[in-house]
Amino acid sequence: MSTEDKNGSSTAVINIWSRFRKSLKKEDATEGTAQDKNAELSAVERQTENSRKGGTIWEAVRKADEEAFKRLVTQDPKNVDARGPVGECPVHMLFLYGSETHLSMARYLIINFPYTITQIYNLAEYYGEVVLHIAIIKRNPTMVEWLLGEDHNIAYQEQQLTAAASGNFFQVGRPCYYGETPLAFACCTNQWNIAEILLKYGASMDAVDSNGNTVLHLLVIHNLPKMYTKFKERWIADQEPDNSDDEEDELYQLEKKRIIPLWKRLNKDGYTPLTLAAKLGQADMFSFLLEERKIVQWSFGPVSCVLYPLDQVDLEFQEDDQQNPVGALEIIVQNAHVELIMHPRMIDLVNKKWERFARAIFFSRFLVTFSYLMIFLVTTILDQTRTEITEGEGDDAVVTSMEPPGLILQFICTVGRLIVLGGAIWKGRSEFKEMNSLGIKKYFQTTGSGLLENCLSCLFCLSIYIVNILRIFDMRAETAALAVASILGWGYMLFFVMAFRLTGPFVVMIYEMLFNDVLRFCIIYVVFLAGFSQTFFVLFEQNGFSGFLVSVKQCFLGMLGDFDLDAYTETSYRYISVTLLIFYIIVVTILLLNLLVAMMGDTYGNIIEGATQVWHLERARIVFAIENEMSNEDRNLPSNKYWTNVDGERYLQVEEVDDKAFLNNEEEAEEEEKKEASD
Repeated sequence: MSTEDKNGSSTAVINIWSRFRKSLKKEDATEGTAQDKNAELSAVERQTENSRKGGTIWEAVRKADEEAFKRLVTQDPKNVDARGPVGECPVHMLFLYGSETHLSMARYLIINFPYTITQIYNLAEYYGEVVLHIAIIKRNPTMVEWLLGEDHNIAYQEQQLTAAASGNFFQVGRPCYYGETPLAFACCTNQWNIAEILLKYGASMDAVDSNGNTVLHLLVIHNLPKMYTKFKERWIADQEPDNSDDEEDELYQLEKKRIIPLWKRLNKDGYTPLTLAAKLGQADMFSFLLEERKIVQWSFGPVSCVLYPLDQVDLEFQEDDQQNPVGALEIIVQNAHVELIMHPRMIDLVNKKWERFARAIFFSRFLVTFSYLMIFLVTTILDQTRTEITEGEGDDAVVTSMEPPGLILQFICTVGRLIVLGGAIWKGRSEFKEMNSLGIKKYFQTTGSGLLENCLSCLFCLSIYIVNILRIFDMRAETAALAVASILGWGYMLFFVMAFRLTGPFVVMIYEMLFNDVLRFCIIYVVFLAGFSQTFFVLFEQNGFSGFLVSVKQCFLGMLGDFDLDAYTETSYRYISVTLLIFYIIVVTILLLNLLVAMMGDTYGNIIEGATQVWHLERARIVFAIENEMSNEDRNLPSNKYWTNVDGERYLQVEEVDDKAFLNNEEEAEEEEKKEASD
C-alpha cells in the first residue's frame, strides 16, 4: 500500500470518529424522542413522569383532583382501563396514594365501574396485585371491610380473596414476600384485625402460594410467633364440628384423621414450619415452635416432667419405597446452625442418643480403626525391612547386597496386606451404600466431621486400591501411592478426635486456618513469589526453565530466612539484587508472615470463644451419622431406645427445672397487692 493510501485511510477513520463523537454530543444536548427516554428510564421513573403529564387521568389521580377525575372518566370510560408503565390501573394508584380524597375517588370509581375492584397489575414486576392487597399493606381495615362487605362488591368477594400477587416484587428473597394471597398479606404484616375480616368473608386458611408455603410457613419466615399462635388456634377451632349428633360426630372424627394438620404440611422444598425455621437458622422461632408443642406430664414445685414430640425433629424410621421428610436435627447439622443445636432440648436429644448407643458404637469404631491403622503401619515397616550385608568395619563398611526378610516376616507382611486390602474393600462398600442411598450430591454436601469422614474414607480406600493394582504390575509408582495412603489413613483419626470436648475445637481450628487464613496468605504470596522469582532469574542470568525453578526455590527458602547474601553481591547488578532482596525480606518474611500469624490468632480467639458450641455441633454430627447408618431393627432395640411411646407417637421425655417458679409467684402477688392498694 502506498503512503498516500495510508494517509487517506487514516483521514477517513479520523473523520468517522469525529462525526460519531459529534452525534453523541448532540444526543446528550437534546432531549431526544420519548421512546428513547423510556428505554433509558426504569418503569417506576416513567410512572413518575406519566403522573405529571398535564390533562391525563394519571395527573388527576396524583393531584387528587376529584372534579377532573370524574370528568375524564365520564368523557372517556376507557380511561378507567388505562395502563401505566408497571401494569397499573388508576384504581391501583388511588389506593397507593391512600389519602381520604384518593379513597373517596376510588369508591366512586368502584361503584360506577365494579369490575375495577378485581383489576390486576398485568406486568411481571407486580403481577396479580389487586386493590385489596394494597389496602391491607396500607393497614386500612375500614377499606378492607368496604371492599369485601359493600353490597356492590359482594359478587367479587371470591375473586378478591383468592387473588395472588405473584410478581417479581413478591418473590422469595424480596422484602415483600408475603405469600401472594390477601390473608397471607395480612398475617405477614402482623394485622390480625384485618385477618379476621378476611376470614369472616370466607378466606381459606389452607391456601398456599406458588412455593407451597402455608400461612404458618410464612409466619416462620417473618418471625411472628404471636401471629403463628393466633392463626393456629383459629385453624383448630374451625376444624371442630358444628353439631353434637353422635353419628355425624363419628363421621367427623373419621374425616378429621384424613386431614393433615396445618403445622405438619410440607412446602415444595419438603419443609414443615418447624423444619423451615431450622433451615433458616431462626433461633427464636425454632425455640418457640419446640416449646409450643410440649406436653407437661406433671409438675412438683419448680420441677416438671415434659414430653416433646420427636416428629419433624428427629430422624424418622425409613419405610420401604418412601422418602421421609427431613428432620430438624439433620438440617441443623448439615447447615452448621450452632445457635439451634445449643437449644436445651436439642442437647438433651443428642445426649440421650450418645448415652444409649452412639458412644459404644463410636468407641468400638475407634478401636477397630486404630487397630487397623496399626496393622497398616506394621505391614508398611515389614514391607521395607531388608537385611544388609556389608564388607569392612567401622567407617570403612560398605553395603554389598541386601536380602529380603525371613519367611515368617514375609508371611506376616502378606497377611497384613490382605487385612489392609480387605478393610479397604469393606469400608469402600459401606461408603458406596451410603452414597447410593443419600445420593452423591447430598453425600458430599455434609459439613464438619461428616464431610471429613466421607472424603478421607473415599480417598483412603481409593489409594489402597491403587497401591494394590500398581503392586500387581510391579510399578515404582506404588511407593508414592503408599505414601499418600499412609497420610490419609492417619488423617482419618481426626474424625474421632473431633468428638471430644478437649480436642474437637482444635481440629475445627486447623480446618478454618488452612482453608481461610493460609489460603488467603498463599494467594497473596504467590503473586510476590512469581514476581521476585522472575526478577532474580533475570539478575542471576540463569538458564532456561530449570533456572527459573531454582530461582523459585531460592525465593521460597528466603522467606524462611535461608538465603546466601554473598550470592546476591556477586551478580553483575549487586546493588539492585541486594536492594530487592531486602525489600523481599521486609514484605514477605516480616510483613506477610506476621500478618498470617495475626490472622491465625484471630481465628483461634473466635473459635475458642465458641468451643463448647463447636463441640456440641460436631458431636451431634457424629451421632446423626451413626444413627443414619443403623437399620430400623437396630434402632428399635430396647438398649438403643431413647424415646417414650405415647399413643403411637415418639416423644422425648425430660425433666425441666424452673428456679424462678416461686419467685414469679411472689412477684405476681406483689403486683396484685399494689393493684388492690391503688384501688
